[in-house]
Amino acid sequence: MSKNVIEEKSNILFVDDEPMILSSLNMLFKNKYKVYLAENGFDALEIIKSVPIKVVVSDQRMPGMLGHELLRQVKEISPNSVRMLLTGYSDLDAIIGSVNAGEVFRFINKPWQGEFMLYVVKLGVEIYDKVTKLQETEMQKQDDAVTEEHPVSGHRVHIEVEEASPTVLFVDYSEEETGRLVDKYGSAFNAVAVNSIDAAFQEMAKKPVSVIVSNINFGDVDGVSFLDTVRREYPNTVSVILTEVKDAQLAIRSINELNVFRYLVKPMPEDQISHTLEKAIERSKAFKATPHKNVLKMAEEISPERMVRNEESTLRLRLRAAQALLAKNKK
Repeated sequence: MSKNVIEEKSNILFVDDEPMILSSLNMLFKNKYKVYLAENGFDALEIIKSVPIKVVVSDQRMPGMLGHELLRQVKEISPNSVRMLLTGYSDLDAIIGSVNAGEVFRFINKPWQGEFMLYVVKLGVEIYDKVTKLQETEMQKQDDAVTEEHPVSGHRVHIEVEEASPTVLFVDYSEEETGRLVDKYGSAFNAVAVNSIDAAFQEMAKKPVSVIVSNINFGDVDGVSFLDTVRREYPNTVSVILTEVKDAQLAIRSINELNVFRYLVKPMPEDQISHTLEKAIERSKAFKATPHKNVLKMAEEISPERMVRNEESTLRLRLRAAQALLAKNKK
């Protein structure tokens, strides 16, 4: 009987070059999970290749291979594994690099708290299970569709028309900056620019926006909370931060609260912005076609008890006001 219980445990992996930390994590999790431990990234990769790991939690600062470098390879080998990085605010470049490589579901600040660690690992396991199940269901649907004479031809036409001209919304307090961005990228995308949060809400109420590219330095309003409000109301809209503010705490929040697609620091090469927009539009299309790829939305469905901060509530009211005004004008 005990053998069956062990086999049913979810596999999780902790990576840290300090044996005492690994021992503490093992003690914390061993009753509920099958815990794997590695003292370096190379050993961790061998485990990933041989065992279906649901959650990987890695320290950032390790000799031989840094944590974000390990998680980048984990993503390639086992894309469904939920990846988390233990880090401090001093690892600024690594944090922003991890955000932009899409390697991390959650940053965990050191020193970590046991209760939070238990919660976030449990959430990661549930996300893995749900994504895997949805993928299996999707594959079955595709197999069934192959047997039909005209499986989804009409649906394909609809998607091609809907996505022919995706809208990119630029939000920045500088009219000069947004004007330059529209001039540069307006020929490739349906580019729209606004210079305030309320104007952004009004624009998004008018039509679907595939990508929002926003500064986070608005003075009176927290930029991450603004984008989080947008994400909650429009989950298929992909967020890109383009700002002069290079800040570790903001970058960590942008992942943990927003699951931002990219954190770009000005000045940014124009070809990199263009490449980011193309990839962000692809991500938005993927969210529409396969909602389980929107991991943060799925996490909130699994664990909806997160309280909305007062500032987010105020922003939500401003967004609702923009929607109501548009509806009134249409009458």
